[in-house]
Amino acid sequence: MKTNEKILTVATMLFDSRGIQASGVDTIIAESGVAKATLYKHFPSKNHLVMAYLRSKSDKFYEWLNSRLVSKKANSIDILVSLCELVETWITTPEFHGLPFHIASVEFPSPEHPINQYSAVLAAELQDYLSKIAQTAGARDAVALGQQLTIIFEGAALVERLNPGSGAASRAKSAAIALINSSV
Repeated sequence: MKTNEKILTVATMLFDSRGIQASGVDTIIAESGVAKATLYKHFPSKNHLVMAYLRSKSDKFYEWLNSRLVSKKANSIDILVSLCELVETWITTPEFHGLPFHIASVEFPSPEHPINQYSAVLAAELQDYLSKIAQTAGARDAVALGQQLTIIFEGAALVERLNPGSGAASRAKSAAIALINSSV
């Protein structure tokens, strides 16, 4: 494993289990077994490391979704229904720790903070991703449907994070499918 990957893997474990603010650079250095200069060579600041963490988590999520949606008919409602089922599955896994960009925006609440700004970029990216799938599926107003699905999925993610096993993911899937059926 490359040094930057090792650092990012350790940081991810710490950020997911303890929180971003609670995981200091010294802890990341100690857990990853690298020198401070090495960490800063790969990540010039903790903000850079946090943004790499957020990007990595988002990329892995999209890779996971795309690998499962590739076999679905892109120009039909099937892809949207499958998307809803996949989001429910993802949110209800024991490894789910909430949406990283939500957590980061709460930990760095100032709109001027680079982590908060990057979280907003990732939130917009999710909405754009969902809108593109809706467009491909033939939704009448793909942008609106993408935003509505974002609201439903983000809400379910938050409720399940705060109250695991609450059924929010299942209810969100049902609501999203009903919305999709009225939009395509």
